Amino acid sequence: MILSLVIWLQNTPIFIFLRDWPNAYPILLSFHLAFIGIFSTTIVLTDLRLLGWGMRSHSVSDIVNQLRVPKRIGFVFVATCGFLVFGMKAEEYYYNDFFRIKLFLFGLVALHAVVFRRSVYNQAAELDRLTQTPTRAKVAAGLSLLLWLCIVCAGRGIGYQPRRFPTHLVRLVQLPTENHR
Repeated sequence: MILSLVIWLQNTPIFIFLRDWPNAYPILLSFHLAFIGIFSTTIVLTDLRLLGWGMRSHSVSDIVNQLRVPKRIGFVFVATCGFLVFGMKAEEYYYNDFFRIKLFLFGLVALHAVVFRRSVYNQAAELDRLTQTPTRAKVAAGLSLLLWLCIVCAGRGIGYQPRRFPTHLVRLVQLPTENHR
């Protein structure tokens, strides 16, 4: 079912057009990586401030609130470019273990957002009033850094995993054995 959807997606007119354009993949991948740099910087700055490891001269609310819009814009561009890159080679990505790990980690990031957004990231002004950053905020920041680092590592791993064919196709391309000659 999922494989059928993936094959359908990569054969839609937009992805056929992009695959036929020789420079589309490297350009989109370059934009994806550039926006990852911008997006990840906003995450690192926010989380380092929550951990108390950086920018202590700025309040938590200043950092969180000032980076909220750039973080969202960066995410939209990262996700858009990532989806376009995926759609061009969707079936190939479907079989890639690192891509599957990356999707699983995105699920954990979504769970992280559900658990911590309301109680930590949307309460930055209240964190400023406290003398110490609560453990919950530090856990949120530490998990955020760990999850996003793992996502970046899994993303890099995608390009280094050898292409695999599904086992039902491997049987079709095997060379005849001695008995069949």
